[in-house]
Amino acid sequence: MTAPADIALDARRARYVEHVLALHDRMSVAGLIEQADPLYLARRPDGLTVLALPQSRLPERYRLAIYGFRLAQYLRSRFASDRVAFARGLFAEPLGAGHGEEIHLIGMEESTGTILRYVSIVATTDSAALPVTHPDRTPFPCEVAHGINLFDHVPLDEPVTGHEVWEIKRLMQRPSQRDTAPARRLRLSLELMLGFYTVLAGLSPRPKFLVGDGEEGLAVRRLARSLKNITVIEGTCPELDEDDLLFPAYVVRAVVKPFVASIPRGAELDQLVRWLEHALDATNPLVGFQQLVGRVGGEIRRVRI
Repeated sequence: MTAPADIALDARRARYVEHVLALHDRMSVAGLIEQADPLYLARRPDGLTVLALPQSRLPERYRLAIYGFRLAQYLRSRFASDRVAFARGLFAEPLGAGHGEEIHLIGMEESTGTILRYVSIVATTDSAALPVTHPDRTPFPCEVAHGINLFDHVPLDEPVTGHEVWEIKRLMQRPSQRDTAPARRLRLSLELMLGFYTVLAGLSPRPKFLVGDGEEGLAVRRLARSLKNITVIEGTCPELDEDDLLFPAYVVRAVVKPFVASIPRGAELDQLVRWLEHALDATNPLVGFQQLVGRVGGEIRRVRI
């Protein structure tokens, strides 16, 4: 039988989570464009706006709003621990110690400041450009969770340093987006993809690989729509400490696999951006999307360890 004190604690925790979710349902990032210096900005006539911002240029109040959106979506999906959030009094995801610069890609309604879609990429914390197989290279967060150096299991055709790798994470959407017209959702997805690859094309040094983890039928398949070569590593046993806010992400999901994806460069990346622009110009976004996927011809390769 559950003790009355435990029942009361569970009720307090549930109320706390409800308040956090309600807070971020009302949260607005209106004015963000004027307060920051976007790496990418696309305003559309229907009010949708896509922008990319580096963390280093982000005013603190907007960082808290963005990290709060992330926490709320992960609490909803049970990828974040309500126990840890409640015990630590969190209303936003805390700053991670395991990555350097972060670039936030946001799809929003500019008139209300409502975040609709979101994804981020994070850089290494290493100041020195160490080879990715170097034992002193700081691992990316996904490598920590899976307990491996991803590049020990992926053959490389050329030298690669940690500065040429970014981790993609927190691909999420506001729940109300599920009720949006399919054509509008798809168009926003294409807008985000265009912003994503335009930003990658402008980074220095030019990125060579994206790393991350996820369920193969979701995150990995989505990436394969726009990336030609993805290697999935099978056989890992990912876990985080139970006091880590995100430890449930490796408990409640199905099999979570790490991956390494080659990023197109030069003329190949320019071509991908043009394909995305053509997809967005299509009268029917579904037709444009299908043409994009057919042109990319993404393949998933598997390595078992």
